[in-house]
Amino acid sequence: MQAQPGVLNPPKQHSLIQVYNFNDLPLITMNVARIGAQTPGMAYEIAGREKHFAVVGFGPMTWIWLTPDKPVPGGFRAFDETEIEGKDVPETEGDILLYFSSDHADLNREIANQVRDLFGNDGELLEEVSLEKFDRTNDTENILIDRSTNLDTEKSSFVFTQRFQGEEDIPSTHYQNSFLCNTDRYTMTFSNNPAQLEEHGDSVSRSPVSRGVFFIPSLDLLTSLRMGGIRMGSLAINAKWK
Repeated sequence: MQAQPGVLNPPKQHSLIQVYNFNDLPLITMNVARIGAQTPGMAYEIAGREKHFAVVGFGPMTWIWLTPDKPVPGGFRAFDETEIEGKDVPETEGDILLYFSSDHADLNREIANQVRDLFGNDGELLEEVSLEKFDRTNDTENILIDRSTNLDTEKSSFVFTQRFQGEEDIPSTHYQNSFLCNTDRYTMTFSNNPAQLEEHGDSVSRSPVSRGVFFIPSLDLLTSLRMGGIRMGSLAINAKWK
């Protein structure tokens, strides 16, 4: 099994991050998952020889509807609204995360547009962030679920996204990519334990204006999704539709 490219690798010169919500999610979850699972392959066809990343993450409700009898270890759920330094902090939002990174902003946009067309009217673009300046705040190891007793989620990860007003750096004890977005700071914090990410979110030095938490399946698990390997809520890399 392999992690999705782009989780462990530093971002390229340009990155584009999009977060979508979906109407009638319980009815279309499998279609959403298939489109997400097809995205890396589609990005590869569009990019050709250009080096790039196309990372797909699923929000808590999406993953619950996909695998109701196989909950992700660690209590993967949306983080509740809270308060930091006397300011309200929103709950996490988003049904799917798309993270495109390459040396060409127009390539990222072309891939994103193709996915948006596949989502059609069901998808609501909740947040979009175009990023250039990148600072890796730390380079800690052990962000993958490589010691998990649940083979279904081995080599997968979780990511916690936050957007802060102002350029001040936001430190983290976890593996984190930190970007400047105009006059804002955008962070992507990775861990193999969603509870640790929630703890990090409660301890930041100032309140973010948006937050999201997503499960990033391993490349093998994502391929299984694309091939229909999740059936009746059960995960199996080699499962078949019956």
